[in-house]
Amino acid sequence: MRPEHSQSFRVRNYETDPHGRLRAPILCKLLQEAATVHAADLGVAVETLIDAGVAWVLSHLRLVVERWPGPESEIVVRTWPEAANRLFTERRFEVFDAAGEKLAAAFSLWLVLDLERRRPVRFPAVVLDALARNDLGCQPMKQPRLEPPNPVDLDLIFTVRRSDLDLAGHVNNTSYIEWAIEAVPDRIWERYELAELGINFLSECHQGETVVSSSQTDDLGGPCSVRHEIARRDDGEVVARAHSVWRPPV
Repeated sequence: MRPEHSQSFRVRNYETDPHGRLRAPILCKLLQEAATVHAADLGVAVETLIDAGVAWVLSHLRLVVERWPGPESEIVVRTWPEAANRLFTERRFEVFDAAGEKLAAAFSLWLVLDLERRRPVRFPAVVLDALARNDLGCQPMKQPRLEPPNPVDLDLIFTVRRSDLDLAGHVNNTSYIEWAIEAVPDRIWERYELAELGINFLSECHQGETVVSSSQTDDLGGPCSVRHEIARRDDGEVVARAHSVWRPPV
């Protein structure tokens, strides 16, 4: 039987934007929190892997939002591992309001990073044993190729702060999402809301490094499409690419 986990959250006023909507990076933090709790329940807690010299790393996330919750809303995140092979595990999410109406869904791919060599490795025995106890598929979804902005319409520069770091000492995936969304032009952000976000996490960033978040916007009628790329400024290494779709408020 597929293992599932449900967790309730209340949307705080400080977690919403000036339009009264839950901020996208905050929603992704709630998904991450539910996944972290469930991983611990399944015997593959973040701390367990770190003790073994490895860490969970998010490789790809795709978020589709039907309706954004507002301040003081009660939401429920339901999550489960869908499939796994020796390199990737696929985890899915659904988000509901207090009445049980679906608000959003997300699909994610995770791998394991060797903390000393700073490179992905095959799942260690502790992960394989935990996954084998559950009825999972063997073909995780494929990571789509996301194209870079071409030409670039907007560049923003950010410095990695201590508050961006996670337990493994590298930038948390939600900071990449925050940097990408900040590079959406004001004319889009003021008139539209985020409907879809896909992001590939390609490399690490560390405290004190500077990154450039670039975007290209197509707003010629209908939903607006934005291509994103985040790169380290010092060496030009691309650390993430994303694609977002914006629509009139629902």
